[in-house]
Amino acid sequence: VDGFRADTVKHTEPGVWKELKQEASLAYEDWKRANPAKRLGNQPFFMVSEVYGYAINHGRSFDMGGNVKVDWLANGFDSMINFSMKSDAAQGYEKLFSDYSNALHGPMKGYSVLNYISSHDDGSPYDPARQRPLESANKLLLAPGAAQIYYGDETARLLNSEGAQGDAKLRSFMNWDELKANTQRGIHRVAEVREHWAKLGRFRAAHPAVGAGVHQMLASSPYTFKRTWQKDGVSDRVVVALDLPNDKALPISVAGVFNDGQTVRDWYTGKSAVVSGGKVQFGVAAPVALVAQD
Repeated sequence: VDGFRADTVKHTEPGVWKELKQEASLAYEDWKRANPAKRLGNQPFFMVSEVYGYAINHGRSFDMGGNVKVDWLANGFDSMINFSMKSDAAQGYEKLFSDYSNALHGPMKGYSVLNYISSHDDGSPYDPARQRPLESANKLLLAPGAAQIYYGDETARLLNSEGAQGDAKLRSFMNWDELKANTQRGIHRVAEVREHWAKLGRFRAAHPAVGAGVHQMLASSPYTFKRTWQKDGVSDRVVVALDLPNDKALPISVAGVFNDGQTVRDWYTGKSAVVSGGKVQFGVAAPVALVAQD
């Protein structure tokens, strides 16, 4: 066990969780020393808190009511579930991404949030009819912070099942049959939706700058941004362009991130190209460009 996801955290005193973190950390370090061949790395014990109603804009101070405010991150937690992502996702890309980056590299520096757009018991998911499944992927998987994918987010599984009541709407059968049949869902097909999520997920997994880096917009049209990350002598940088036209390939601004003459790769299409004049063009039309050093 290398971490805990603690539920209903505010149902007991903050200090209890801090003590748990201290004891669990000691036990984990003892285990790693005793099992060097089994350890997966040297990361410290990690704890995520579920403080119902917590939003990223609360930062380090959550109002418990009765004039009591608690800094849960100072009481053993490394990250907190962000209950506001489902509604924040209705904002445009730049406001969403810049606000989250400013929070995580400002008041919450050194800590994180766990974002989600739907879950097993949240009755107000983002886009329950799955009319914007690619946009949902863009916002969840490219937003600063960590990402929790609820089953079926990646296959446009409907969250308003006919005849279902309450949370049952959120817990319908996984839509394997729709994926196999490549069912049409709005303007997209289910297999296309899943592949889009997979490409963003692979890019995110390979590049810590996506979730942990500092965000900065490079161009408004097409909307393009960079993320840069550095920790313990290791650095990473990426450029992402969103909502690109499907009928033509556009040049992507990468100035200040990648140098002229440098070869970079688009993780979405798999194509490589050389930077020229501060821009790169991969020659293949795609809705997204996920650019990193080749």
